[in-house]
Amino acid sequence: MRAIYNSLLTLCCCLLLGLTPLSIRAETAATGDPLVRAQALLDALTPTTDTAQFATTARSFGALVDEVRQQGAPDEVLIKLRKLASNMRKQTEERLRAAEAAAGEDEGALEQVYRSQVWEDLSFSLVAFPFWGSWLDLTLADRPARAADRAQLIWRARRGFRAASMQIYQPSLVYGGWLGLGFAAVAEKKPAQAREIFNSLIKSLSFDAQHPVRKAAEAELAVLAKGPQAAPAPDQQPVEGASVPNPVRDELFALLEQHRKTKVGAREAGARIRQLLADDRVSMALIVDLMQYRAEIVSEDTGWLTPLFAAEFALGNQQWITAAQKYREFFAKRRDNRQLNFNRFRYRYAVACLKADLNDDAAEIADDLLDAPRLEAELERAAAKLAYVARAKRPDAKSTGGSRAELKAAAQRFIKLNPADPDALGARITLAQSAGDTAGALKLLSQIKSPAGAAGSVETSRFYVIAREFAKQANRPGAQLDALARDGLKVWAALPEEQRKNKQNLVFSLQLRAVADSDPAAVLKAIALAEQQPGVSVNDQRVYFWSRLRLYDRQNAPRLALGQVEAAGAVVPAWMAEQLYPWVKQLKDTALQAEFAAALAPKLKALPEMERRFRLLHIELLLADGQGEAAYTASRALVADYPKTGDGYRMLARSAQQTKRLIEADNAWAIITKKVPPSFPIWWDGMLSRIEIRAGSTRPESACELAVKVARQKAPDAGTEKRWQAARSRLKCATES
Repeated sequence: MRAIYNSLLTLCCCLLLGLTPLSIRAETAATGDPLVRAQALLDALTPTTDTAQFATTARSFGALVDEVRQQGAPDEVLIKLRKLASNMRKQTEERLRAAEAAAGEDEGALEQVYRSQVWEDLSFSLVAFPFWGSWLDLTLADRPARAADRAQLIWRARRGFRAASMQIYQPSLVYGGWLGLGFAAVAEKKPAQAREIFNSLIKSLSFDAQHPVRKAAEAELAVLAKGPQAAPAPDQQPVEGASVPNPVRDELFALLEQHRKTKVGAREAGARIRQLLADDRVSMALIVDLMQYRAEIVSEDTGWLTPLFAAEFALGNQQWITAAQKYREFFAKRRDNRQLNFNRFRYRYAVACLKADLNDDAAEIADDLLDAPRLEAELERAAAKLAYVARAKRPDAKSTGGSRAELKAAAQRFIKLNPADPDALGARITLAQSAGDTAGALKLLSQIKSPAGAAGSVETSRFYVIAREFAKQANRPGAQLDALARDGLKVWAALPEEQRKNKQNLVFSLQLRAVADSDPAAVLKAIALAEQQPGVSVNDQRVYFWSRLRLYDRQNAPRLALGQVEAAGAVVPAWMAEQLYPWVKQLKDTALQAEFAAALAPKLKALPEMERRFRLLHIELLLADGQGEAAYTASRALVADYPKTGDGYRMLARSAQQTKRLIEADNAWAIITKKVPPSFPIWWDGMLSRIEIRAGSTRPESACELAVKVARQKAPDAGTEKRWQAARSRLKCATES
């Protein structure tokens, strides 16, 4: 990269390490293999090492990184240093856990930890090590030999820089992180984004024209424009509020530093902050810088900034509920304006709500933030991710149409703004699962792969989508399930072992095999074994029985299901009767249908609705077989048992007609036609049947009064119209159309 890039990290080191350029050159003047020196730094970090040593090591490691970059060290050195940076962060995490463990369950002791220099040292180190690793990644990305890994290296660098840019209580890291993001944008050949970041940095650092990061940003803007004239003059920089004179600012921070060491000075600092607020001389840059002293000033009166300091202190100490309450208090009275933009604090407000499981609040705050003007690109991406995560965490995320729509919209926005984010995988799966079109959902899932840390997650989602569609189609008459079942079995074979052991997945796999397995007999044996396992639920029994019926069909042995009916005992379960009814109705052997109906009739007394349906089926079969007397007897019994069912009178009317009991048939049809309107097909069936009965009787003129009523209506279909015209032609009475 350009010369400015080569000197950039030195400037950042000066800023982040608290050193001058001269002292940093002395720091890096040490001799010896840089990898040996870095390993020594790592070896000195243990769960018992003093936390100040962690902060010192972070600074020393930063100087070492700058040294090897300036010397153009080989790729393998930078790669190994990157690994050591990662290990140093892990050691820092171990040290933090040790400090928390030492405090035990005592909340007061824990609070002291988070308010102490221990937390300051470790929180700095937790971010600093990945920050240096990001510069190593960015350096590697610029080398021709790493061209194949360039995109991944830049992406990883951006993650470290982004983490640093979010640490409001560490202003130096914020500035360094944003500067890194700017150079990452340059590396990605996104000059517009880079200019936006560098201009924002210059704007945030308007209080200090000589700030190293501001100078670096100005210089890089000039390089991007291919001329030094592109860097705006200092007096042309936009300012966030009136800038604070350096003497006042220096005195304020001196008081806070004094309080950090001697516990004296915070009250005076609070008074100066209140005066600056009264004089409207506070910039956003000053507020951000003050946050590194939030522990010192949290108990003081700082005017309208008081709840913001309290919120930041609580957030830093993982007191999520308190942080959310204090942020709410602050923003209830304070609104962003052109001079002071609190968008980053609004984002942290949303984070506090998310951590406190106030997911609705977190989503709403993130949504409002996304609607805000002048929102920085990185913050927009972070807010979009948070809005999605908050909605996904809601217990009712998918329970209603409204919540599903909100989750889907949040997932779409998250993916659009963060396409390369590893966590976008979950959002893509959410979209696939919420897709109404199964083919579209499966296509979407086919375009993504399970990450290394979550093997099989995409395949599991594909299995879920297929299961959902299969359940929707399974009981539809004439549904073609073969192709779907074959796809399901392919996905089943690719599932991780843990998912293949899942009981519900195993049950569904047998259902798929019942449709698509080439050996139905083997599947029946597998179902028999599964039914003998402990803990078989009613739903499992329902699935197994459904599968048996399909397998009997495939073996052309439907009579085997009679054994299931007999094995059910004196009473057939409701779920079995519900599955048997449509299956029996589609059998082509009417004699077998009648046999099933007869076998089920005495076993359905506890299920009157199912008993009625099977008795109706039995009567229809008797009528179709010409057994009118048996049908008539059965119909009379049905009407006696169910006097309010219209289907019973329909069967009585038809069986009475078939057995020449015409007056009784007319009366049965009359009961129906008087209770339903002409818009119902059964009304037309009944009225035309009555006309036909009377037209063939000794008093055909009695049909005329019925014909007049029918003539006033419009037939529902061509077949009914043809039947009506045939009956009408037999009458010798006038009817009006």
